[in-house]
Amino acid sequence: MVIIPANPSLMLSNNDVYTVVDMVIIPATTGQMGVLPGHVATIAELKPGVMSVHEGNEVTKYFVSSGFAFIHANSYTDIIAIEAVPVDQIDPTLVQKGLADFTQKLSSATTDLEKAEAQIGVDVHSALNSALSG
Repeated sequence: MVIIPANPSLMLSNNDVYTVVDMVIIPATTGQMGVLPGHVATIAELKPGVMSVHEGNEVTKYFVSSGFAFIHANSYTDIIAIEAVPVDQIDPTLVQKGLADFTQKLSSATTDLEKAEAQIGVDVHSALNSALSG
């Protein structure tokens, strides 16, 4: 779980450290969404993609697989992500293997459940691959 108050401060659940940041860009299902202090209150569904945290001249990128962003009227934003992994810690070899495995599972799926699970795997690994190349 990642909680990012857009006041903005950043808290990753694994280290409980808050850092003031200038902007957060999230991969919403409606497209990339930049969150700045004073943003209108909004709820956005996250899709697999890159979340960028801008702090001065530094930009830290995380891959998020899914979740929601709750942007509050007081300029705080809670980002609840199923997974948030620093992009620089993603192994490209494992991403390619996962994409190949899920693509194979999708082509051999016989039930709706198998097809849905394989499609999710393909979508997430395709987004991971895009995160590594961009």
